[in-house]
Amino acid sequence: MSENASVTKQFSLRWLEAVGIVLTLVALVWWAIVYAQVMSNTGFPIERTLPCLLRTSDRCSLAMSLCKSWHVLGIKRYSPELLWAGAVVSSLALLLGGFMQNPGQGK
Repeated sequence: MSENASVTKQFSLRWLEAVGIVLTLVALVWWAIVYAQVMSNTGFPIERTLPCLLRTSDRCSLAMSLCKSWHVLGIKRYSPELLWAGAVVSSLALLLGGFMQNPGQGK
């Protein structure tokens, strides 16, 4: 493999890592914005809202619908699919990075 191709693959891998991290961070901030309102308006403790970070249950949907006042950004609902997308992209970057460091292994 030429050095130029290796640099291009390394750059692509770094880009994929960055995308995974950004998606995950955006999801965490999105959840925090929505559920800070949920916790302040409904009195739900954080441990009851943490599962909503990973999946939307009936309890999560109900809690979001009970909030009457919204923050300045106007976001009313959180969707965990963005967090899962970030996790998948980050995992893919880690997996590909492992294969790139040991390209001869497994042959």
